Amino acid sequence: MKMRHLFWVLALMLLGLGASACGSAPTATPKPTLPLPTLPPTPVLPTLTPTPVPPTPTPVPPTPTPVPPQATTKQQVNVRQGPGTQFAIAGKMPANTNVIVVGKSEDGKWFQVAFPDAAHPAWVPNEFVTITGKIDQLPVVAVAPPPTATRGTVVAAATKPPAATPTQVFPPPRGSIGFVTLEPGQNAYVFYNLGIEPRSYSANRLLGPQPFDLARFTNLPPFAMSPTSSRIAYVFDSGNQINKLRVSHPNNPDVALDMDVASHQGVSSPSFSPDGAKIVYIGLDKSGVDYGMQFIYTVPAAGGKFERFFPANPADLQKRPGEVFRGVTWGKTHLLFVSNLTGQYEIWRLNGDGGGPMQLTNDKRENMSPAWAPDGKTYAYSSKQVDGSYQIMIANAFDGSAPRKLTNAGHNFSPTFSPDGNWIAFMSNRGGRMDVWVTNKNGGNVQLLTDKFDKQGQLPGGWR
Repeated sequence: MKMRHLFWVLALMLLGLGASACGSAPTATPKPTLPLPTLPPTPVLPTLTPTPVPPTPTPVPPTPTPVPPQATTKQQVNVRQGPGTQFAIAGKMPANTNVIVVGKSEDGKWFQVAFPDAAHPAWVPNEFVTITGKIDQLPVVAVAPPPTATRGTVVAAATKPPAATPTQVFPPPRGSIGFVTLEPGQNAYVFYNLGIEPRSYSANRLLGPQPFDLARFTNLPPFAMSPTSSRIAYVFDSGNQINKLRVSHPNNPDVALDMDVASHQGVSSPSFSPDGAKIVYIGLDKSGVDYGMQFIYTVPAAGGKFERFFPANPADLQKRPGEVFRGVTWGKTHLLFVSNLTGQYEIWRLNGDGGGPMQLTNDKRENMSPAWAPDGKTYAYSSKQVDGSYQIMIANAFDGSAPRKLTNAGHNFSPTFSPDGNWIAFMSNRGGRMDVWVTNKNGGNVQLLTDKFDKQGQLPGGWR
């Protein structure tokens, strides 16, 4: 019962709530509208242009100061006032001198160098110097040619007729000369004496089948007379590929002085020192190569140990590799020798102690068989010409200057001076065979000396 009573109570309560909900709805109190707050404008930030950061500058290397080219003299050489031998000599530049090159000639054959100093430059031929540095930017220096002497106007009435230049007259050639001939019956070369006035020929020494100077055509005699003519040095070939240097008395084959003083596979061009105490010669040894070991030697004339004379010191040996010699001769104060060091066979001068080598010829032609004048101021030699002929020349011994030609016909070799220096004997084929001829030192009065000899005569030397 109680449960039913509770149910109805709850139902009535629910009905009352429903009725309230269905009545007029109360008017809602409007809420006040609040104005939206005014927001401050958002500032627009300016677009910032980035400040460029400069790159780290690369250090610029300093412009190098150009190094002027330098010239080093190969030997003592004349320097001149202009680019050519027609210009006057301005001085002499010693060998191994280093100088700055300041200019060049238009043809590039001469360099202007700061010698003796930059304020007074001089000119040197390119073949006498070694250049270090670039020369393509060197300025071309123009030099006016030296003035040619101009003859002034001469009043005819005051002019005397020019006197004729007298022809120099020399005493006739005298004495005796050595020379070489091939004896067919012996198949060997023989050293002969030639008497000039009266004409005579006499055998002196047997040289053998292959003395080096004849086997290799050096065109120098394989014998020499001492200054007093008391001894003769000569090369003897025994035929077993050994040359012996022998010393003997020229007029007495039985003198005990006849002895061997040196031997090599090749011995060339013996020559006595001015005092006659020593003999200089070229010794050649094959050493695995065809005469690859070549030196200039000296040996006492009375016998003793031979010594290397040139090149002997390490500096010369280093500068002259593979050098080939072709003759040596001893003069009053210096020696002359032939070498191919600079590419062609040229004449060189050497001090009496074996030092100071100096090239005298440099014409890029074959030069050979030098011979000293007795006074030591000039020398004669044979030189190949442009036309292919070989002619006798004479030049100053100090520096090789003023060369002049003495012969013109045929091929001519092996000059040798008379004791008075007025005559030069030489061998020539101008007559159709090799003979001994003579000319005066000016190239005149040419005469045949083996005109009465029945065989060829060659390699004259040892005039006494």
